[in-house]
Amino acid sequence: MNAQTNSIPTINEYQRGVRRVLMLTLALNLAVVIGKLIAGILAGSLSVISDAIHSSVDSLNNVVGLVVMRYATAEPDDEHPYGHAKFETLAAFAIAGFLFVTCYQIGLSAFKKLFSPEPATIEVTTLTFGVMLVTIAVNVFVAVYEQREGRRLKSEFLIADAIHTRSDILVSCSVLTGLFLIRLGYVWLDPLVSLAVAAFIGWNGYQIFKATVPVLVDAAPVPSARIAEVAEKVPGVHSVHDVRSRSHGGEIFIEMHLHVAAEVEADHVASHAITETVEQRLTEEFGKVTATIHVEPLPDGDR
Repeated sequence: MNAQTNSIPTINEYQRGVRRVLMLTLALNLAVVIGKLIAGILAGSLSVISDAIHSSVDSLNNVVGLVVMRYATAEPDDEHPYGHAKFETLAAFAIAGFLFVTCYQIGLSAFKKLFSPEPATIEVTTLTFGVMLVTIAVNVFVAVYEQREGRRLKSEFLIADAIHTRSDILVSCSVLTGLFLIRLGYVWLDPLVSLAVAAFIGWNGYQIFKATVPVLVDAAPVPSARIAEVAEKVPGVHSVHDVRSRSHGGEIFIEMHLHVAAEVEADHVASHAITETVEQRLTEEFGKVTATIHVEPLPDGDR
């Protein structure tokens, strides 16, 4: 990744940008939920109602995001010297939790309906198809918009929400296909489509879970060997060791111990300039980087 092609927004730009995206997508997501819910109730289709429940998680995510942004963008303080950006990662993790709960509820309802002795009464009309097509178009816009803005603003929350919205598109397409088959007389497909919806939701929850847990547990975002390779290419650097890294709010924090070459070891000004160059090279290679570099004397055997 090159820092020159991925500018980092300021805190104010980030806060305003994320809030603008969440407000717009909240309004669109609420319209999608209401449309699907009305269509599902009128048609008596569990799959459409399940899709509406899935879409309602998008609206809940937007509300959670608006609340979390107040804390995630707060300046560092004595209790949180690295800032509060992990609140956003935690909110993205919560999205996965919402998805898993939704998956369970929809799956349970589908199984009950699948094994119910009473035949289902489903009336799929042109209105049902029209509502589903319009909501799919809205979701496509929301997913593309959130993904683009999430990458521009380096927002884990927006990117996670875009993943969920993409799942909503796939789920709605599968529901639309199921409705077409139901209209042909295959009513028993309705709970099966609901089960497919539940599986989709569970898979997307896992994808978000897999992306956020490493950040929350401070997993290394960059291999230590790669960091050492970049640092050791800087003129005046003899070697590095004890390299550690973690990511936090779109920023990488790196710690390392560095040996400078023997000829500049006693020159503290030159040694400091070398560490500044190392941090600059790391930023050019990996994006926004804050490096803590401990300069140590060369071991006697390396002089």
